[in-house]
Amino acid sequence: MVTVRIVEEQQVGIREQATQILVGQAATMAETVGHELQLIDQSLTIIQASWKTESDSVDLVKLQEKMPALTGVADDLFIADDKHIIRQDILPQAIGQGIGSNYVTFPHGSLEKYLSDGTKERVGTTEKATFFLQGDTGGPVEARQFLMYIVRPLDHPKGWLLGASYRSNELTKLFAQAGLGYNSMVALVDTQRGIVQAVVGVAARRPTTDVARTPLFAVLARSLAGTWIGANAIDGIERLHAFHRVVDRDMSVVVAASLTEVMLPASGLADAARGVASAATVLVLAIGALVLWEIYTVRAHRSQKRVMDRNRSELERLRIGEPANTARATLNAARLQAVMDHTADGIALLDSNLRLTQWNHAFTRGIGIEPRAEMPLDMLLRGQIATGLFGALQDAETEVLRRIGVLCAGDAAGLRQPGPEGDTLTLRGVSTGDGGFILMLAGFSGWEAAPQVAASTDIDQLAALAVPVPIEW
Repeated sequence: MVTVRIVEEQQVGIREQATQILVGQAATMAETVGHELQLIDQSLTIIQASWKTESDSVDLVKLQEKMPALTGVADDLFIADDKHIIRQDILPQAIGQGIGSNYVTFPHGSLEKYLSDGTKERVGTTEKATFFLQGDTGGPVEARQFLMYIVRPLDHPKGWLLGASYRSNELTKLFAQAGLGYNSMVALVDTQRGIVQAVVGVAARRPTTDVARTPLFAVLARSLAGTWIGANAIDGIERLHAFHRVVDRDMSVVVAASLTEVMLPASGLADAARGVASAATVLVLAIGALVLWEIYTVRAHRSQKRVMDRNRSELERLRIGEPANTARATLNAARLQAVMDHTADGIALLDSNLRLTQWNHAFTRGIGIEPRAEMPLDMLLRGQIATGLFGALQDAETEVLRRIGVLCAGDAAGLRQPGPEGDTLTLRGVSTGDGGFILMLAGFSGWEAAPQVAASTDIDQLAALAVPVPIEW
């Protein structure tokens, strides 16, 4: 009885451990895909705005050089007319072709082999993949990706479109680094139509791409994230699946590992445990079984009691220390705000999405416009240009892109701009280790105190002044 219980606990524990690993991988890959799609969306928005302002100045080939991050996740960028015939494209051979034609320089849904970093190793004029998975029998990372487009309408002429293709090499890279075993796989599934957009792993060899009428798709359609065990709809192999919906998208990332491989350690442990239990039962069937059961029961109760006592003590400690921790955090935030308000340089804090979260009086005084919470960096620069701070510009959007590039690169020279008292100020960008961003505005000829705020000892009021606006992910 003890052996059976231990085996069951081991099986549950191993399965839970494997499930947590797959859930974490699915969430990571879904977030990566979401960031890539957000990058494409933001880039298309910038081009869309430039086209609306002055369409004659929009040149996709030149913009490609200014948007290396976009071309890192998009193989194609095009402008098509109302009949879906391409008029502009970063691929010269695509001009004059229809959207989705065979002009593309990469295979559409064919089997490809990748290195661990998501790229292919080139040997002469051929491509050869040499990366092998841990625990694999010697096969490279295989993938099959089907072309997807992200399209935005242009305001003129009527019916014209701006679009970019999307094929994620990050899925292959993350899959290779995870080392999930030979029969593992990763898939990107359209949760609206039930179509597989990309599949990585052995399932990519002969996949079934339409999974709309399968139990797996039914689970994907009704849940944002979760797990599922059963025969995979793509190649029919029974696997443990974890899935996670891409934020604000009708697609889910599915990460799956072979159930047989996942439970293989549990099977070995179970066989060994059953052998020992059989020998012990023969020798001490009467007395040994009773003694072991009693010892097991006593230890289990003691362990549970210790856990309950420890949890009770920990909860009490947290309850007692909560007010002090809250007051300390509020005080630290107030000190940070005081330092920012009394420094001679302008300082502004931005989150990982380059949106303003906190700034001081000197920044407001020198930047030339009134900043506000959640204001994107590109909108801040457009506001400066709109006030005429830099004089008349022929192409405002190009200047905005140039300034964002200088700030994000952390150029020590920074950007020059006129100050409120005729002095010349320098605006520089500094990246932080946690993914945030800092704007520093230096060069003021004189210091001006921030407007006074009435003193208050109320913790809630201090917190309201000190805590930055929360970020919406």
